[in-house]
Amino acid sequence: MSRPVRVTLVSPLPPPQGGIARWTRMIDGVARGSAEVDLAVVDIALRGRSIHQTSVLRRLVAGGIQLVRSAALLCWRMLRRRPDVVHVNTSGHLGTVRDLVLLAVCRVFRVPFVYHLRFGRVPEIAARDSREWRLMWRVIRAAAAVIALDARTEQAIAARGGSSVVRIANCVDLSGLPRAQPADAHPRRRVLFAGWVIPAKGVEDLLAAWQLVGDPGWELVIAGPCEEGYLRQLRDAVPAGSAVSFLGELSGTELLRLMAVCEIFVLPSHSEGFPNAILEAMALGRAVVGTDVGAVGDMLSGGCGEVVPPADPRRLAIALATLMTSEGRRAEVGDRARAKAIEEYSLAVVFARYVELWRSVSGHDRVTGGPSRKRVADPA
Repeated sequence: MSRPVRVTLVSPLPPPQGGIARWTRMIDGVARGSAEVDLAVVDIALRGRSIHQTSVLRRLVAGGIQLVRSAALLCWRMLRRRPDVVHVNTSGHLGTVRDLVLLAVCRVFRVPFVYHLRFGRVPEIAARDSREWRLMWRVIRAAAAVIALDARTEQAIAARGGSSVVRIANCVDLSGLPRAQPADAHPRRRVLFAGWVIPAKGVEDLLAAWQLVGDPGWELVIAGPCEEGYLRQLRDAVPAGSAVSFLGELSGTELLRLMAVCEIFVLPSHSEGFPNAILEAMALGRAVVGTDVGAVGDMLSGGCGEVVPPADPRRLAIALATLMTSEGRRAEVGDRARAKAIEEYSLAVVFARYVELWRSVSGHDRVTGGPSRKRVADPA
């Protein structure tokens, strides 16, 4: 009889409520109820600096502390109960140095390493042959498998000889979603942004677009963690009397409840991987507007949402107005989005692909639980 494949997942856990952290919580939860996987998490959540403290010194200090902590925890996990495979999530930047160290730990213990690229900048940094890319390529070449979130990332890696790359979408837990319903009791219909309130998420573009839309029957709601100084800057940019609300950071449950009663969800990011917030909005049948970064174009293809170029407030305003002025269009787009989320991105569907990949790279057979003589093919 097969034993569960032992997986160590190196990834952030909440708090804060980032998309990757919520994904980690979701995967950890489903693994606990699975007879196929024995999963342990090494938490690499951001510590030691806030989201806006981006000076090189602060990043080096906080990153150095995090690197030592992550490597020590992984070594402890190896010694305590050696896994069959280590799965590392990365957002790139200085984290790539940490990834190299974690890869070295895995090579010392001879444990296969799965490298999960959680951002959409790979084609750009590969084309520039940046230092970040050169460091990342060392990890990619040595990894047993590389997970890409979107077609452009997959193609960029394959074009440079990365034969172990596989594309697997993010997932959404349908069982944890509230019932979607119109907000009839609210005086205004709502457009919701949810995420880190930082420049890279396109919040300033959104506020500029909102002034172009100018519909008094609607309210823009911005939910997510934001530093006080930047929040003051954003509030000062909003004309008096504009229907814009800043709610700050909400719990996952509160955020989903708010998403369930909004009419439109918007994410105007300059860079993304496979945003969980869009997945949740799709699963709730919300009409979505997103920028064409990372996997967003793939997610909203087939009439499942409006896709616009990043950093273009005028085009963003047009897309918002298209949905705001047509209840029928919102319903049609939302229905298509929900059907796609159920069919392609549900937790059960995507988790099964992770399990197949983990078993493949670890070389453990389903039946015997021991090393397999024939390597299982990577999922298509």
